[in-house]
Amino acid sequence: MRTKLYKMRSEAVENGRRTLLDLDLEFEGPRAYIIWDSVKLGSYELKARLEIDPTLLRKAKSGNCDFYYEGNLVLPRPQDN
Repeated sequence: MRTKLYKMRSEAVENGRRTLLDLDLEFEGPRAYIIWDSVKLGSYELKARLEIDPTLLRKAKSGNCDFYYEGNLVLPRPQDN
């Protein structure tokens, strides 16, 4: 099953500094997911997805992304695994 990918922009705070993140976004019915990472294995693709609150997505006015996320993103840090 192939789902359409959108581009999403959000603010994140790392080491006390605000930064903009551009991430891939996909929908499954009413649910929204950001794609944190993906790996191709032959004809398969494994995705690390994080569910976000779709009510906090706003249609972007910029041509660089489709949506802007107004919520707080808490992204996994590889060094914590």
